[in-house]
Amino acid sequence: MARKQNSSSFDTRSFDGVEMTTDLGASIEAWKERFVSTVGMAKYRRAFGWAVDETAKAATIGIRAKFDKHLKRQAPWTKSAVAYKRLSKSDLNGLENGARDVEDVYAQVFVKAKQSTYLKYMFGMGNNVRTPGDVGLAQDHILLPWWDNITLTQGVRPTAGGGVPVSLLAQLHREMQAGKATKGKGRSSSRWGVYYGPVTVHGQSHMAYVARPPRVPVTEHDVLHRGAKALDAVIVRRNGDIARVGRKMRDSDHPRILFLAVDRATYQPKLQAPWDEACREAAARIPDIMAAQLKDNIDHRRLSELRN
Repeated sequence: MARKQNSSSFDTRSFDGVEMTTDLGASIEAWKERFVSTVGMAKYRRAFGWAVDETAKAATIGIRAKFDKHLKRQAPWTKSAVAYKRLSKSDLNGLENGARDVEDVYAQVFVKAKQSTYLKYMFGMGNNVRTPGDVGLAQDHILLPWWDNITLTQGVRPTAGGGVPVSLLAQLHREMQAGKATKGKGRSSSRWGVYYGPVTVHGQSHMAYVARPPRVPVTEHDVLHRGAKALDAVIVRRNGDIARVGRKMRDSDHPRILFLAVDRATYQPKLQAPWDEACREAAARIPDIMAAQLKDNIDHRRLSELRN
């Protein structure tokens, strides 16, 4: 008992082991005799439901906290992906009066459907392979965003849901086709441009959207410290005269990858172990939960006796 996948609330595809696998029954039932002998079976049954609820809540909080340690970048929308469903007041009352059996009580901890479309690759017993067309911006390739470069060159950050703004890729494509800079209406050597072409990453060739660095005039510092031979661009005329035709230019930075196109991506199930660990830690709190419930029931009974 004490675990259930809510298929109506979360997409189970590729989610091997993404569930609260710890059986809470034995830990709670260890308190049955103490409850029955002091406050009765009805209070034990209600405490049973409360312990399951509180364990699910603690597991959810613990999983979200562990996301901070294992995900380099996450939006609040990602952190809120893990949720739980607790028993209603009528469910607890039904347990207490015997209308509901404790064997039907489950802790429901799940990943919400929308977030599961990408978090599913981070769970399971082995590496998960993502192919084009499942989740992402393109059907032919998987486009992996390099957010540090996107923010630096385009001034764009992830959406509240941790994704890519829908207009960004279309904007880059239009400006690439038009030969324009990614900022501003006209092309300017002082702004980042963009192109789509081959790059080499870790010895492998990929296609990528790449930001072309702005060009700036060569300075005296460049001549003294960066190997530039002169400040001015010159030409030699037919008569041998040298004519200055402008200031020499240099790239202000190096090309930066914005989106890397790959045929498949492999993800390690780095959230599976934290998930399981958080569930075990939550289940370990059951003795404290049951002890607190027993004390509350005893105190309440004594108070009622004093009043009477």
